[in-house]
Amino acid sequence: MNNRVLLMVLGMVLMLSATPATSFAQTDQTQPTMLFSTVGFQSGVIDEVQGSTIRIDGRSYVLKAAVVVVTHEGEPLELDRIIPTSLVKFHLKEGHIDKMVVTLPQ
Repeated sequence: MNNRVLLMVLGMVLMLSATPATSFAQTDQTQPTMLFSTVGFQSGVIDEVQGSTIRIDGRSYVLKAAVVVVTHEGEPLELDRIIPTSLVKFHLKEGHIDKMVVTLPQ
């Protein structure tokens, strides 16, 4: 009787310890990877990109030399791939944009 109880408990422990790893793998694949939080970012619509200057909602901003630009899915995005009318969340540091999250039109 004690052996049966021990085997049942051991089996349950093994099942429970395997479940989080499986769930984590599924969650990890469905969640986009974001390099940073967008709390405190401003948002708008991109009007135009010219070199290191970007116009958002009619206002021009200079991009920092080491600006980080990613898509809404967390993938790196080159400046020349940004399309006017894209939605953007951006962070200003010393008056210049240092981080941007761009949602390209679908």
